[in-house]
Amino acid sequence: MSPVLDLGAKPITTHVDGAPFQPGWLVRVVAAVDAGIHDVSAHIGAVGRVAYLEYSCGCGQVFPTVPMVGVELPGGVEEFWPEEIRREAA
Repeated sequence: MSPVLDLGAKPITTHVDGAPFQPGWLVRVVAAVDAGIHDVSAHIGAVGRVAYLEYSCGCGQVFPTVPMVGVELPGGVEEFWPEEIRREAA
């Protein structure tokens, strides 16, 4: 699992206007788009809660529409691209 705070990362734990997900939302992992770089395929089907949005770790994020999304899963926090998760009904 990725640590919540990486060097240089500035996680945002409050509402971000225009972001595709918000801290506190329940989400399901539905895909692994960069398996060769950061393989999250083991989490497909898992449900967790958005812990933070991250725009500054240098992975190609675009504010506010393309954050890395930190999701609390059993065992820790993992980061996902928006296209790897979808919002679940609460």
